Amino acid sequence: MLSLLLVPSLALSSTAFAQVIPLGSPGQDTAGPYNNCSGTLTSRPTGVATDTLPKISPSGSVGWERWDLTLDQPGVLLSLRWIQGDPASHASKPSNGTFELSAAFDNGTIYETRVTGQKLAFSGSSPYSISIGQNTLTWDDSQAWYNTSLNLNGLTASIATESIMLDSFLPSAGGIAGQLTKDLFCDIPVTRGRSNIGSIQFPWGEEVQFVARSILSHMFATKPLQTLAVSFGILNLRSVGTQFTDSFVYENSRAPDASGTNSDILSVSQINSTSTEAQLSGCSHTNFVPFTWNYTLPSPVLELTDSAGGITRFFAGTAVSTLEPFGTEPVQVESGTALGYTYQAAGTNAAGSLLTEEQS
Repeated sequence: MLSLLLVPSLALSSTAFAQVIPLGSPGQDTAGPYNNCSGTLTSRPTGVATDTLPKISPSGSVGWERWDLTLDQPGVLLSLRWIQGDPASHASKPSNGTFELSAAFDNGTIYETRVTGQKLAFSGSSPYSISIGQNTLTWDDSQAWYNTSLNLNGLTASIATESIMLDSFLPSAGGIAGQLTKDLFCDIPVTRGRSNIGSIQFPWGEEVQFVARSILSHMFATKPLQTLAVSFGILNLRSVGTQFTDSFVYENSRAPDASGTNSDILSVSQINSTSTEAQLSGCSHTNFVPFTWNYTLPSPVLELTDSAGGITRFFAGTAVSTLEPFGTEPVQVESGTALGYTYQAAGTNAAGSLLTEEQS
């Protein structure tokens, strides 16, 4: 049984480095996500843990970086963001750090709070951490647990997120690992998270215990987001059956020049708002074997608008039926879920968005 990683006191890194930190997998010329094909491994290669560390210097003069932890459970969807600089600004200063939390309740109430103007601090050795104010994300070399501690504007929280499959995910554009579009980098340290330890207490006194599914993504660039991507989407599909459970991430993007990418680990033949058909490559027992998810996505649970008018829409669905291979025969899996979000730059339509475009 995996033990819970305790959140330590923060150790600051004073190491000097270039504008973009050449550390970990993103930016390498060999693409290839790490995949726990057997589902039995207890840890990932230790080098992968550094992929989640800052790649833009907090003391640098240009660029931006963002870590997104999205949690969904009955009653509420939460978006937690640690941000260096302003992803939509041509004058972004990484030293201007922001932590923001948005909560969308099932009754239609939206709650948002933030702290800003504080430089991101981090620990560059295990246990690793990033922190803006008193809001910290912590993990270690095993990457089995990602823990969150929050304290801002009367809100407090402690969240333990288990990376169930111990998989990380890197898209590839132009043969560059972690490149979503040219010069826009992204990785997903937690593809299938279970945040079921801890609670959050809101300023009005309400306390919510966590029983959430979750996903953690990490994105950075030296140029404004809207100049690098017209749209992109990240969707996590999970299926639960009698013999097994599976989880797959699909990432899609479109650059201003109409080029785009989806990861070669998930070869998608069709994806829209009702059905996704895909083949998972990279694992011997699933190479070129079709998987199908059928679902109806509801309206966005939450919408966030950036300083340039770009919109991020969050989606969560539980009415998912799936058909997956098992040995040589397909097996109808009983149920499934979908969790993800899309980005759309201001003044553009949804063409190329993950949840609207069919691909062949």
